[in-house]
Amino acid sequence: MKDTNAIDKAIRQKCVKEVNTIVDSFLNEIETKLRGEYNATSFYYLKHASNPKQTITVMGMEQLKTVLNGMLIEGHIESMLSIKSRELIKKLELV
Repeated sequence: MKDTNAIDKAIRQKCVKEVNTIVDSFLNEIETKLRGEYNATSFYYLKHASNPKQTITVMGMEQLKTVLNGMLIEGHIESMLSIKSRELIKKLELV
């Protein structure tokens, strides 16, 4: 059972790293294109589409990175784990 938990933990870390890479790439585009070329704001307002009064304000790239990573990991980690676990099992020819 210890080995199974270690494998799950390793796959989870790989998924988190993948999300972090996606977010870093996105933020790099914001940093170079919007903030670099146009010297745009470092304050970002995340608004709920159906209720614009529901707003989260993030200040700067680090807070934006934290919010995006948390949001995407929470929203996608379970399906990522499922798919990557199936891929590993298939590679090991256990199924």
